[in-house]
Amino acid sequence: MNAVQLDLFAETLGRQEALERLVNALKQVKPKHKLLPLDEYHVIIVQISGGKDSVACVLHLLEQGIQPENILLWHQEVDGRDRQFMDWPCTRRYLELFAQKFGLRLEFQWRKGGFLTELMKKDAVSAPVCFELNSEVVTLPAGQGAKVATRRRWPALAASLQTRWCSSSLKIDVATRALNNHPDFTKSGLNILVVTGERREESSARAKYEEALPHKSNSLRRRVDQWRAVIDWTEREVWEIFERFNLLPHPAYMLGFSRCSCFGCIFNTADLWAMMREIAPERFARLAYIERKIQFTIDNKLTLEEKANKGRLHRLPL
Repeated sequence: MNAVQLDLFAETLGRQEALERLVNALKQVKPKHKLLPLDEYHVIIVQISGGKDSVACVLHLLEQGIQPENILLWHQEVDGRDRQFMDWPCTRRYLELFAQKFGLRLEFQWRKGGFLTELMKKDAVSAPVCFELNSEVVTLPAGQGAKVATRRRWPALAASLQTRWCSSSLKIDVATRALNNHPDFTKSGLNILVVTGERREESSARAKYEEALPHKSNSLRRRVDQWRAVIDWTEREVWEIFERFNLLPHPAYMLGFSRCSCFGCIFNTADLWAMMREIAPERFARLAYIERKIQFTIDNKLTLEEKANKGRLHRLPL
């Protein structure tokens, strides 16, 4: 079913019911790419944001009997190590405590200068990628084919990663470069599984995602698979696994936010922008200042101040 068919379907049944039917239909489709048995992978890397779905992937692996020493948590720090700009200030600590609780290894990767440096880029290549290796930091400069470009535009409110560059430039590309250059994972004959937490229930675009596929860094020298481990789970099932492990979620959920991406996520609703302005006025003001500086707004029509003014604070636990 393509996007046009889905839209027509939605007009008749209502978009939510159409999405539910599409998800149920896709559950019956066998994955085109067959994974190895989980115990045949030399390492299972979970791309963990701190949000409920990626955490659920880890808990699911543990329930499947995967030993903690075979699981490696990778988190891409959107703001890098220089300043707080878009991300939650508590995410790193939440992940450290989560990893400690379950005896898991945790490594961080980032683009130098983070979101703000990439946003303000003018006639330059993207900043180097950094990743942790034991107690050291490895820095990967831009490759020879890197293009000189100017951004000074917020990521687009779109599904395409070509225009919604925050995910591609600050997360996906960073993780892929780290995986391709990490000395522990470049040896010939390795089987590596990369686990991500997308769910079909989240959107019509994600409803069409494959459950398993070759990772973009797969090669003849090593096998790298990607597995969306909770792709067919409902939100209720995600919260149920938290309950089974008696685990508290990221503080964002406790504050009334519906998802844990960036604190200043470009997809924030008017309510979420109003909530951010209420609990972190200096962070909100910084984003509003950058809007004015580059003369380009995050929303297609409204400034941050205008959008926040339309929001309510009823979800905050005040």
